Amino acid sequence: MNDRRLLLALSVVAFGMAVALALGPLQGLAHVSDEVAYTLQAKLFAAGMRTGPPADEPSMMLYPFWQAAPRSYAVFPPGWPLLLALGVAVGLPWLVNALLAAALPPLTWLLARAWDRDEDEARLAATVAALSPGIVLLAGSRMPHTSVLVALLGAVVVVERRTDGARAWIAAALGLSYVVLARPFDALLLAGPLVLLGLWRSRGQLGRGVQAAWVLLPAAAAALVLLDNQHLTGHALSFPVGPWYDQWVADQGRPPGCNALGFGASHGCVPVFGSWGHSPQKAARIAGETLLLLDRFLLGLPGGLLVALVGALRVRRLAVPAWLTAAVILGYALYWSPGNVFGARFYHPLYVFLPIWVAAGLSVLPAFLRGWVPAVLLGLGCLVGLGRAAVQLMGGYWCVDGRVAGLLSDAHIDQGVVFLQGGGTRTAGWPWLGRDELVCDPLLASGSAFQLDDPTRQQGGLQLRHSLSSIAEDQAFMARYHPGARAWLLVHDLSTDHYRLQEIPAQ
Repeated sequence: MNDRRLLLALSVVAFGMAVALALGPLQGLAHVSDEVAYTLQAKLFAAGMRTGPPADEPSMMLYPFWQAAPRSYAVFPPGWPLLLALGVAVGLPWLVNALLAAALPPLTWLLARAWDRDEDEARLAATVAALSPGIVLLAGSRMPHTSVLVALLGAVVVVERRTDGARAWIAAALGLSYVVLARPFDALLLAGPLVLLGLWRSRGQLGRGVQAAWVLLPAAAAALVLLDNQHLTGHALSFPVGPWYDQWVADQGRPPGCNALGFGASHGCVPVFGSWGHSPQKAARIAGETLLLLDRFLLGLPGGLLVALVGALRVRRLAVPAWLTAAVILGYALYWSPGNVFGARFYHPLYVFLPIWVAAGLSVLPAFLRGWVPAVLLGLGCLVGLGRAAVQLMGGYWCVDGRVAGLLSDAHIDQGVVFLQGGGTRTAGWPWLGRDELVCDPLLASGSAFQLDDPTRQQGGLQLRHSLSSIAEDQAFMARYHPGARAWLLVHDLSTDHYRLQEIPAQ
């Protein structure tokens, strides 16, 4: 099989595994609260709207990372939900990350060849990029990290090859602009320095117009982010998630600015390791646990980073990997959140080079074990890791599953208001995925329903609301805000994890 056919096959495998994970264990749904908020924002963008109308009663639309009044929107940067909106518009939001994952094997192959790795190592590196459980796990989700990895990897390929024409450089600049729009902190740590490196590497090779585009396109994206902040918060340098967190934790006595970078007792919006605040000691512990997750999900079994370190000694192209590693680990040390959902997501940019290091590390095997043997061992390890992850994802990851969608579909409910009434709690855990214990409460579990909401309007379509204290109050709410519409009460007893659906008669 020639390289082109192999890379096409690996792209198909990467796509297929991401789809299988998204539609199988993840049931085609958003699970983590971030994903639910991204999905609702993508619905707004798909309808041509930056923000939606204010909630009729904001307390009845309470959900993490969703601002319900005076306008409704997700509090994250706009880049990823804009891209996700393409999938939402055709009813296939799970497809976006899967398609992006298909680009990783050929891009990894190109970077391996740019770093003078032989064809066998380049093929093996592309295989790692297709099969690594850490890559597949996020590619099956609705998180933005796969898109950022593709954009960064594409830009690194162009900068390291130094032989591509103007179109490739402009495409890479557009990719870096996307990183700015999707994850500004990653852009600060990674995309900004990469712009400077590319500017240096392209001197004397590209025309001034292309070099100007290389700088100005990401700069324009940064300006758009600042304008978006100004539009939503009234301050260009105030990202919406900051004021939202301040409001969210105000009743717990936390001072404003809990989501800021740095160390101190005022940093941190939820207790981490049993206490408030962020410190270098906590940062070191978070980094250690994240590296263990990265090691586990790199090849599906512990020891993947050791193989990569062996390969690093052989590759010797250490400038870009060293900068990426230092920027990611030290940069995220300043952030209070462990980010332990869907594996080591904050360290995901390290997959720019890790597959190449792994391939180089496996190439030190004795001659009689080379050829197809490393690929078989790699495939077996990745399948074991993905299998263990899939089993845990089937248990309602992050307290969300597809039963609400199933109940509403079976009852043919796609119009009207569904009131959510939750009670009790239950404890769940996904230790292989990095979360030993999480208390599932009615708010987290409501993500199963809220992702089905139509945020483009507050009357008409399918509307989800937290229930008031009695059916009589829900009826009064309907008479005031949704006269003539049908209503249902969905009761969820989390202690038994049982749902009950009943129609609410008109007042």
